[in-house]
Amino acid sequence: MNLKRAWKKLLLGQCRRPGGILGEYIGRRMNRSHFDMTTWGLSHVDVAPDADVLDIGCGGGRTLARLAALAPRGRICGIDASEKSVAMSRRHNAAAIATGRMDVRRGSVSALPFRDATFHLVTAVETHYFWPDLASDFREVLRVLRPGGRFLLLAEIYDTPRFDARNRKYLELVPMTYLTAAQCRDLFTAAGFDDVAVHEEPDHGWLCCVGRRPNFL
Repeated sequence: MNLKRAWKKLLLGQCRRPGGILGEYIGRRMNRSHFDMTTWGLSHVDVAPDADVLDIGCGGGRTLARLAALAPRGRICGIDASEKSVAMSRRHNAAAIATGRMDVRRGSVSALPFRDATFHLVTAVETHYFWPDLASDFREVLRVLRPGGRFLLLAEIYDTPRFDARNRKYLELVPMTYLTAAQCRDLFTAAGFDDVAVHEEPDHGWLCCVGRRPNFL
């Protein structure tokens, strides 16, 4: 493996669980690189001013800040498996945390530290690639959503012919879940979501999946 390839593998490996100086760099980079995709993704859901929202895999914390701006009377929570990401998110959102309107903690999607039916919206931006058990983890997301609440999943690395060559370069360096749009829809449906919508942005190769927790399970 040449030096350039080794460096890319090292950086991409930090995406799974950022740590140390490189983790700080990756967190800042993700704050920038995810911005446009997140803007596009959030256009597919309505965020009420008083919505309670959870961001899973909150990374550098910029998405949390955007959600707080969209729901100024709601409670915004973030979890991440990485201590570095939690620290960065807390630093990025220190003012909102100080007012008690935001909570950021370390945690796993497989055992979300929240009561049933807590949130109106759950978001996951470029993070499901590394979830331990997608079928079970999707059901855990469903559990913490209120009836009628939405789950928004965003991905740039997904199995689509137009961008497959680009995506395969990343997959060669870091193992990650690689879904088609249809497989993503099936995961939502199998977990118990209804009103599932799948959106693709063809110019950038972005995927947005949205599902609703039924009013009655």
